[in-house]
Amino acid sequence: MDLKDLVEATAEDLKGVAGGALATRYYIYTVVKGDTLHKIATRFGTTVDAIYNLNRDKIKDKNLIRIGWKLIIPVTEIR
Repeated sequence: MDLKDLVEATAEDLKGVAGGALATRYYIYTVVKGDTLHKIATRFGTTVDAIYNLNRDKIKDKNLIRIGWKLIIPVTEIR
């Protein structure tokens, strides 16, 4: 996975998003089978809380995400 596989979030995507992320770039990531918030956070050099705070409209339980969800991810690095 690298940046070519992600779509940069637009101002419209970020409208009304809760703050808290320190990254300067935000991307839309589509959840795939086997993903957890922890795995996604580790992959993109961010935290579970940062992803959760940006996606509270979808994520009600940090332990439950669905395949196909499009999440806003604050990206600092890709591992």
